[in-house]
Amino acid sequence: MLNTPTVILISSLVLASGYSVRSTAKNTVQDAHDQLTKSIRCWEPIDVNNPSKGYTMSEPIYELCSYMPDPKDYNKYYVNGVQMDSDDYTNILAMYGNPIPGHAVINVCLQEAFQFHAANHPSQVSLRCLCKRDGCNLPKGFTTFLDFNKLPMPEVFY
Repeated sequence: MLNTPTVILISSLVLASGYSVRSTAKNTVQDAHDQLTKSIRCWEPIDVNNPSKGYTMSEPIYELCSYMPDPKDYNKYYVNGVQMDSDDYTNILAMYGNPIPGHAVINVCLQEAFQFHAANHPSQVSLRCLCKRDGCNLPKGFTTFLDFNKLPMPEVFY
């Protein structure tokens, strides 16, 4: 049986180690609010022509990240950082730009149709999701991407 000073010492060590290891946890809303005005890092293919080479995290230079599932197979995807001059993102940024306490926009997904051929040909339809948190465009299947974004973004150091 342990004596009282030993029990107190062990209890103190356990408590001290717990406090030094754990950081203050934030929830998804707090994480989204904290990253709202920051430049973010996005996942991008190492080689645009050969996605099988894997993905890397960009420098923190973007306002939005893009995630596009393949229209024929939601386990395939395209990820990148968004060049703000590539389109008019005013309305998308407005959805993120007015934080309400206890609420945050995590992803804005748009189903878009493009007519590249004559009118009697079918339109090309795609789904594009835009997100505004560090590494939010996780290069995984669509449902994994959605589940991942339910949580605060993990801190990744490179």
